[in-house]
Amino acid sequence: MPAAGASARSLPAPARRETERRLVDAPQRRPAAAALAPRPRRHSLPARLLVFGMLLAVLAVGRVALSFAVVQKNLQTDAVARQFRALDAQNQQLTETAAGLSSALAVRDVAVKKYHLIVSPSAQFITVPAGRAGTRTRR
Repeated sequence: MPAAGASARSLPAPARRETERRLVDAPQRRPAAAALAPRPRRHSLPARLLVFGMLLAVLAVGRVALSFAVVQKNLQTDAVARQFRALDAQNQQLTETAAGLSSALAVRDVAVKKYHLIVSPSAQFITVPAGRAGTRTRR
């Protein structure tokens, strides 16, 4: 065994092919500006399908939400229409009641029964001449 520091034999380097020599020995060039431009990324088909599916789901959710809002507004409109019809019927009934109560006999009956009006058996009428209608008499 040779001692430390003894000369060791080196093996010759393997022969290189001509094309490898040119690539290794050629000076490094800077790439042109066109080569520095970013290349467009190619998306894979599953990624595109996933994005399409997500967009389709968002559109479907929006459509369902819009339909739900329209149904809610229709229910509110129907409730208002029902209330209007009920109030209109009540108004018609009150109009008929008021028309019935506006007759002289109905007014007299209400005055007698509700307010205990006593009707005089004899009526006395006072006539005032037209010239003296606006003046007061002194006593």
